[in-house]
Amino acid sequence: MANYPELIYWLALLNESRLKLSLVKPIIQQWSFGENRSLAELFELSPWEWSTRFGLSDEDANRAVAAAERLDKQAALVAQWQGQKIEPLIRTDPRYPKRLIATLPAAKQPLILWARGNLNLLNEPGVAVLGSQTPDEAITELIHEVMQTLAAEEINLVSGYGRGLDRATFEAMVVTPNGRAVVVLPMGLSAFAKSTTKLETVITQGRVALVSPFAPETPFQEKLAEARNLLIDHLALTLLIPHPDEDAQARATAALERGLPVFVSLNDTAGNRALIDGGAYLLTDAGEVVEMVQQAIIDTVFVEEAPPPVQPAASAPTLASAPTPAAALPSSDADFNLPVEEVEPIDSEEALEILSLGGNVPEILRKRLKKEDGRGDAERAKKGKK
Repeated sequence: MANYPELIYWLALLNESRLKLSLVKPIIQQWSFGENRSLAELFELSPWEWSTRFGLSDEDANRAVAAAERLDKQAALVAQWQGQKIEPLIRTDPRYPKRLIATLPAAKQPLILWARGNLNLLNEPGVAVLGSQTPDEAITELIHEVMQTLAAEEINLVSGYGRGLDRATFEAMVVTPNGRAVVVLPMGLSAFAKSTTKLETVITQGRVALVSPFAPETPFQEKLAEARNLLIDHLALTLLIPHPDEDAQARATAALERGLPVFVSLNDTAGNRALIDGGAYLLTDAGEVVEMVQQAIIDTVFVEEAPPPVQPAASAPTLASAPTPAAALPSSDADFNLPVEEVEPIDSEEALEILSLGGNVPEILRKRLKKEDGRGDAERAKKGKK
């Protein structure tokens, strides 16, 4: 069997095995994520090994093995996509958005994303603006102010490129100098390219990344838009709701339950009052949005960089058998009596070095850390004089 990039084996198993996704996804998760092995090794298994290891029927095991005969077909397909400047990102690709891995349950994480444009934007901080209504003059002015402030601080927009407020916000961002956006599409990238070429300039400039969880030729369907919205809400560090509608209300409520900052307009509506009661903030000043994003960046660094919990090794792991639940750790007040080592407070340079491990640090956050560091030096000097 010829050697191919790892992506080709993923595509072959997904597209050529004729196995249901409900079977394929747990197999890939166990093999690639749980055991940290390449799918190329998986294709070396015999039908009997597929059957016993993953609990497949003989028919399904034979289908999985037969998929290896069509690896060249998937390789040709990838070459065709790359000719269209479309890059498939498998879940183990370092360019795959880390926020989706950190915040989405494994069962809801797309195994493959198709992307085009500046792929670095997929792992940079972003804000989503929800709502389908056409914005009035006051909201339009506020949106332009927010987009200009975000762009100045190197914070991106996460957009669905839908009609109404979503499209107006995207356009406000891209007409702003240095404004950048990630567009999550409810259709395949090839199908989208056939419907419009309006974004070609900003894509070429490296200011926009298009991404879709659907194969490139997938046409638009309303139910795909609903699925796409989940990715938008989990990619964004903050949600803004200038014009609440039923869909935005539900998404904002779910975001608040996850601890995500949500901003709503000054409109005194039952929906806004409910969101504010649930912990949402009033959208009155763009600077407040930036501050919340900066705090979310700090929180995200520690969440995304934290190592996954170590799973106990099993002698013969299979998907056919139910996992044994881990025993609950005993709770003890003695934990609070452990000796604590005193550590000197870190300065701004150390803080920036730690934060930079998670990606780019917005300039305003750098300035604020420097300012706090200078203030601390002044206070220590004042105490020294006393």
